[in-house]
Amino acid sequence: MNKAEQEKAVLKFLKGIELFKGMSLPNLKSIMKHMEERMVRNHEFLYYKDEISEHIYIIRYGEFIIESFSGRGNIYVGPGDVISENSILLGAAHSTSAYSVIDSLVYAIEGKFFMQLALKDRALSQNIMKLLSIRMKENNEPDVISKKQQPRRLFCHIPFDPMDDFKDRLDSLIGEASEIQNSESILLNISQFKGMTHEKFAERLSEIRKKTPLVHLYFDTPEVAVDLPSIVLQSDWIIFWEKEPNKNLLLKETILSFWQKRIRNFNGRTVLYQVDLSSNDFENSISNLSSRTFHKKFIYGDALARFLVSKTRGIALGGGGARALAHVGLLRILQREGLRFDFISGASFGAVVAALYARGDSIESMESLVKRFFGGIESAFDPTIPFVSFFRGKKMRKMLKETFGDLRIEELPIPFITSAVELQSGKEYIFDRGPIVEALIATMSLPGAFPPYFLGEKVLVDGGIINNVPEDLIRAKGADVIVGVNVSPLQETVSLKLFENRKASGTSFFRYLLDNIKYPPILKIMGRTITLEGREITRLKKLRMDLFLNFHLEEFQLFDFFQHKDIIKKGEQEAELNLNEIQSLLLPNRRKNT
Repeated sequence: MNKAEQEKAVLKFLKGIELFKGMSLPNLKSIMKHMEERMVRNHEFLYYKDEISEHIYIIRYGEFIIESFSGRGNIYVGPGDVISENSILLGAAHSTSAYSVIDSLVYAIEGKFFMQLALKDRALSQNIMKLLSIRMKENNEPDVISKKQQPRRLFCHIPFDPMDDFKDRLDSLIGEASEIQNSESILLNISQFKGMTHEKFAERLSEIRKKTPLVHLYFDTPEVAVDLPSIVLQSDWIIFWEKEPNKNLLLKETILSFWQKRIRNFNGRTVLYQVDLSSNDFENSISNLSSRTFHKKFIYGDALARFLVSKTRGIALGGGGARALAHVGLLRILQREGLRFDFISGASFGAVVAALYARGDSIESMESLVKRFFGGIESAFDPTIPFVSFFRGKKMRKMLKETFGDLRIEELPIPFITSAVELQSGKEYIFDRGPIVEALIATMSLPGAFPPYFLGEKVLVDGGIINNVPEDLIRAKGADVIVGVNVSPLQETVSLKLFENRKASGTSFFRYLLDNIKYPPILKIMGRTITLEGREITRLKKLRMDLFLNFHLEEFQLFDFFQHKDIIKKGEQEAELNLNEIQSLLLPNRRKNT
């Protein structure tokens, strides 16, 4: 295209912009003389908050995010949109920033010239008034900009292993993601962009994204695409698919090395999806590709689908001693309904249940472990002279070691996190890596009941004291939708008996003596005090969760582990009572369609 043809194409584009409708040809041509083309690369800022703009910008092709528009979140703007006009018209600093999400071309028109022309050209001044009216409407009516706020994403899928059904798998994944988000998606073979210039690709891509918010590009086969890296680099996320962890290692190394050298912030923008890999095989695959630093790793397709549309699920299991066994009942009902979570946290004994879930244990396996260690009240507790604590904690540590061995938190197929309290400083100590056993011992070290856990110079006790339903831990890890489950009483529905009258209860003298030696009233008082303190913190935090479930387990006490069957059963009953709320949150579109 020669210069005359280029000018003709630009003039045609400007005529189509609402801001310039009705303007005379000479004035449009004068605009062309006072504007310059600017190529703004992927994730480069066009302007920053608090700057005063010297230009008004028209987007020729590409896409930008305007951050926190009117204080209501980000909006997307694309071809034909006008931005930065408020700063020019009002002479004020930008109230937000704008950056490109794909390589974009903008026309930057000189601000002073634009204002002078507006005084002379009636059509332009009228169009400015219309634009300001639209902006005012966008500020006052959230529904007007809701479409522009709909998240847009560009994904690129690269297989590490040959897969004959790769496109079918992609179709299935995208279908599941669309059901979660209810957003339109399109799947495009990247080969159709071969031979296209970088600018032409960006122009084509901006047209597609304006109609379809979620765009998925994919390679047919494992290959090093020497002529396509610039296209791949436009992607928000690059997903590598691996089907056979122990095969094609040289090819995988070549592909990975090629992209690592080219993808900026590789660790922050790449995902490894290990197809058809069970949680039992997850640990064995770590020595190969998954030992690389990807931003995320997935073995479940539904979890990846939720990640792609920013709807990942997290669940925080509250502490409460024996009451935390109710979480096993909850997880049974969730499993029955096909509801899985992508992040999990827990406090105190809730952390043990959470760690088992993160490891991929079945509900039957969890129940078997509970029965094994708590089938008799003596099995997991070892009373001692109470200088530091009433229980030595050796049996509990042995139980955890037998259950988890040397497994580390970062080796779990589902991200798990818990915390303890540093006794000297009173600050929360986060466990998101390292030996699982170490983390669980620390978070279960209930003051007075079990001795503190010493980690170097740190003295750690039960994390539930200050964070009994740790939703913030999984939100920080990236969970989008969070369910918090509290099993500690927020109020009493039955009277609590710290001091039982032996004669009134009909308990024999020797049984009464034995019970009070094993569980003295002072231990009940300490547990009760900690519960009351944690109750107030939980009440303050519950509004931060997308769904807060308060299980009613008031009839059970902190150390009623011998009632494990009844507690698990009660957990199932409470889950059933809350099931509609859970499904409405996690499956909103499915609920609407039924």
